[in-house]
Parts: sequence; structure tokens; C-alpha cells
Amino acid sequence: EAENQVLCSHLEAVLPNYDLVVVVDYGHGMLGQDAVDLLCQRARFLAVNTQANAGNRGFNTISKYPRVDYLCVSENEIRLDARNRRQSLDSIIQSASDRLSCPSIVITKGANGCVSYSAKDGLFETPAFAIQVVDRVGAGDAVFAVTSLCVAQDAPMDIVGFIANAVGAEAVATVGHRDTIDHMSLSRHIEYLFK
Repeated sequence: EAENQVLCSHLEAVLPNYDLVVVVDYGHGMLGQDAVDLLCQRARFLAVNTQANAGNRGFNTISKYPRVDYLCVSENEIRLDARNRRQSLDSIIQSASDRLSCPSIVITKGANGCVSYSAKDGLFETPAFAIQVVDRVGAGDAVFAVTSLCVAQDAPMDIVGFIANAVGAEAVATVGHRDTIDHMSLSRHIEYLFK
């Protein structure tokens, strides 16, 4: 409880200073409901990625956030939140958008690319660009980090999906977190994709 109060006090002090708040919630207990409520109420633009993993056994889904401006999770994670394996992904995305008042969503699908969604423009499918997959660890985190910046600047969601998969291809080409996504390397990769 004491740590939660310190975190919430810090969030109250710093949230007004930022145009974009990026939350990667691994579900290990750091972000309790008080902190989540504060983030949802005070962040100017809130980008959220909630992750399902062995440590949280599926109890950490996006539904714990009542408001999100940008959501980026895997297909398995959005299906877990919806508690539905068979419903069309498109309808699950639109339902999540309505429920969370979330106008922008990217759902990563690994080797099948991603689906990006805009409440204004609808759904966009983007194929995967990875040629060589060395390690998938951290790819979703990299996609979320870069696309959060794009969405916060109001980039069109079809372009966000394209950038997401270029970032994903860069991220899976190296072991773990050995390398970060480099601006020049990503720019060259995107130029190559247009040739």
C-alpha cells in the first residue's frame, strides 16, 4: 500500500508534463487499480500494452483500463480479453474500441502481420515483412514503442500498420534485446520495402 501511494503521488505530479504516456503493463502487480485509474483520468494521450504471461496467468488484460487512446497487443491477448477464440478478429477489435473508447488499435499476429484499426477509417490488414526470424522476444514491445509515437502524432492507421511490421521485422532479426530499433536502419528497411 505504501509503494502504491508513492507511485500514485509521483504519477499525479508528472502526468500533466507529458503529451504521451506509454504504459507497458506486464501484470506483475506494480500497476494497481489506483494507478490505472489515475493514468486513465490524467494522461493526455494514453498508449497501453497489457501482456499475458506465465506470471499473471491471463489475469492481466486490457479491460482493467477504462480508457485507452491507443492499444497495441497480440491477437492472443485481445482474444483472451474477449474470452473468445472463434469470433472474427475484426468484431473483437471493434468491440474493444467501443468498450474502451479507444480510437486506435494495432493487433499483432506474428507471421501473419498485423491488423490496424481506426475508429474513423476502419480496419487495415498488413502482411509480415520478416525474412529471417532469429528471436521473437521483445518484438511486440518494439512495435508498441514505435507505433505509439506514430499514433500520438495522428499518423494514418494503414501507415502505422506498415511501420509496425517493418519494426517487427527488424526486431525478430536479432537475439533478444541485443540491438535496439535504430532510426537509420528502420528508415533503410522501409525504403527497401518500397523498391
